[in-house]
Amino acid sequence: MSEETVNNDPNKKRTRKKRKNFLANAKKYAKKGQMGRGTKIPEELYQYFVGILDAMKQGIQDKEERHALVNNVLERTKGEEHNVVGNQLGCRVIELLLPFASAEDLERFIEVLSPDLRKLCADNFTSHVVETLLRVACERATEHLQNEEESNEEEEVPKKKPKLETKTESKFTEEHIQKCHEFTIKISKYALNNLEDFVWDQYANHILRSALKCLSGITLLPGEKPKVNIFKQTVDDGKGIPPHTTKMTYKNVPEEFKEIVKEFVNRLSAWPQFKDLPYQNITSGLLQVMLYAIKNVDKNATKDLLRKLLDESFAPEDWVANGDDDKKDVKDAEGDDNAVKAANLPPVFESESAVRLLEAALFVSKKKTYTQIYARCFINRLGQLAAMPMLNYTVQRLIDNCDVKEEFEPMFEELSDRLGALLSCGNTGVLVAIAKACLRLKAKQAQFVNSLEAALKCNSPENQKYFSVLCLRLLPLDRVDLNALDKEYFINVHGSVILQCILDFQRPAKAVAGLLDLTAEQLMVIFCDAKGCHVADALCKGQCVGVKARDKLVWRLKGYYQKMALSQYGSRAFEQIFNVASVEQKVKLMTELADKSSLLNSTPYGRILAAKLQLDVFKLSQKKWEDTWKKKDGLNK
Repeated sequence: MSEETVNNDPNKKRTRKKRKNFLANAKKYAKKGQMGRGTKIPEELYQYFVGILDAMKQGIQDKEERHALVNNVLERTKGEEHNVVGNQLGCRVIELLLPFASAEDLERFIEVLSPDLRKLCADNFTSHVVETLLRVACERATEHLQNEEESNEEEEVPKKKPKLETKTESKFTEEHIQKCHEFTIKISKYALNNLEDFVWDQYANHILRSALKCLSGITLLPGEKPKVNIFKQTVDDGKGIPPHTTKMTYKNVPEEFKEIVKEFVNRLSAWPQFKDLPYQNITSGLLQVMLYAIKNVDKNATKDLLRKLLDESFAPEDWVANGDDDKKDVKDAEGDDNAVKAANLPPVFESESAVRLLEAALFVSKKKTYTQIYARCFINRLGQLAAMPMLNYTVQRLIDNCDVKEEFEPMFEELSDRLGALLSCGNTGVLVAIAKACLRLKAKQAQFVNSLEAALKCNSPENQKYFSVLCLRLLPLDRVDLNALDKEYFINVHGSVILQCILDFQRPAKAVAGLLDLTAEQLMVIFCDAKGCHVADALCKGQCVGVKARDKLVWRLKGYYQKMALSQYGSRAFEQIFNVASVEQKVKLMTELADKSSLLNSTPYGRILAAKLQLDVFKLSQKKWEDTWKKKDGLNK
C-alpha cells in the first residue's frame, strides 16, 4: 500500500540535522558574488536586505522605529515585487514584514501577485509569501469577529452569526477588511479549483493546508508551536499545544469561510484514490489539517470523513488478521529483552504517515466514532503497540482522548501488567498517559499505583517507602543506589509528571509518605531540580493531601529554606511551600531568611523572592508584615 514502512528497530539512532543559520549563509553567498537562489536581484538590494535581517535579529525596541523600517523596506520593493519574492533572501524578508505591513502595502502585494497565482503557488520561494499573504489577509478580515471570551473558548463557535457592533473594533478601515475578505475567498477557491494539481505539489500542498486553517479558524494545531517572528519584541511566548492536551482553540470565522471548508472535504473525499492518501507524507499532512478544520465546521461531515477513513484506509472490511494479536507479543519485564514479535496489525500501523493521521482522527472523533476506531484498530493489541518505538505515541493519543470511564478500564487492564516492559523499553510516555487518564476519569487509581509499585519492584512493605524516589527516576529498585539519594541524580520528566498525578489522586498516601520519609537533604535534591520542583506544587496543592502532611513538610525543611531560596528551581518550591504554610510557620520561614538577607540578595532568584515576600518590611516590623499577610491569606481563602 505504501513504500514507507515503520522502522521499529530500537537500536537505530535518529540523526538530527544541523540547523542552518539563514543570515550567516546569506552573507557567505554575498561574498562569493551569489545573490541568493531564485530570481536575481541587484547586489545593492541584496546587501540592503542582509542589513535589514541583521537589524531585525538584533531587535528593534521602539515601535515607531520598527514601523518606519517596515514601511521603508516595502517601499523599496515597489516595481520589483516579483523579483524580490522570487529570491531566497527577498522572500524571507517580505514574509517576515508582511504581518506588520500597512493596508496600502498589503493591498499592493495582493494586486501584483494575484494574476500569477498558479506559478507562484508551486514555487519553492514565492509560495511562502502567498501563504503569508493569505494568513495576514484572513487575520485582518476576521479580526472584528473576535472578542476575548469567545477566542478563549475551545471548539464550538456559536451558531448565531455574531453581530459586528459587539465585537472588537478593528484598526483597519472597512474597505481594507473587505479587500482582505475577498482575497481570502479568492485564493481559497483558486486552491480548491486546482485541488487535483495542488495536492501532489510539495509547495502548493502547504497553501491548501494554510487555506483550511484560515477558513476554519484554527489557531494552532496539536503539537504545533507558534511561528516566531524575527523581531525580538514580537516573539510569542506561547509554547503551543502540549502532547497530552486534547483541546484546540478556534477563532470566529464567517459562515462563507466554513462552506468552502466543506467543499474541500467533499471534493477530496470523492476521489477514487482517497483510500491511499493516508499512506504518503504529503497527503497525510493535508488530511490531518482537514480533520482539524472540519471539526470546527460540521459534526456530521467530520463523522462521515472519519468513517470513510476507517472503512477504506485504516482497517478495511477485507482486512483479516492471520494470527493472535496479543498475549505473546511482548516479553515480561523480567525477560532478557523487550523484543516485539511481529504480529498482525491493521494496515494503518504499517506507515508512519497513516499513523499520524490516525492520531488526528482520535483527536477529532466523538464518543461513538472513537469507540469504533478503538474496536477496529486497538483492542487486544495495546500491549504490543505500546512497546513499539513509534506506535506507543499512538497508544498515548488513544488514552488521552478517552472520555468514558467504562472504555478506559479495559484499556488499563490490557496494559496494567505491561508497565515493567514499558519501563524497560523506555516508552514511559504511555505511563504518563495512563496516569493522567486515571486522574481525569477518576478510575483505576489504586490499581495504577499498585501496578507501578510492582514494575518498580518496591511493592514489599519494607520497600514501599522508596516508591516516590523510584517513580521520579523511573528505575526499578535494583538499579538505584539508595545510599546516594542526598546527592544530585537524574530525574525523569515523565516520572515527575506521573508522581504529580499520583499526588492529585483521591488516595495519595503512598506517594506522600514516600516523600515525607526522605531527609531534608534528599528533599532538597528533588526540590532544587528543574523537573523535581514541580512535585512541591502537587504536594502543596493536592486536594487530597492532608494538612498534617503539609505541616510535616514545612518543619522537615527547617534550616534549609535559605539555601532553597538561592536556587533557581528551589525558590519556586519555596514559594509553593510558603503559600500553604500557616502565619506562624510563615514567620519562622521569614526569620530564617532574614538572618542572612544579604546572601539572599546575592542571586537574582533570591532577590525576586525577597521582593515578593516583602523581606524588607519583615525586618523593619514583624507585626506590620504579619498583618499584611493575614489580610492576603484571608482574601485567598
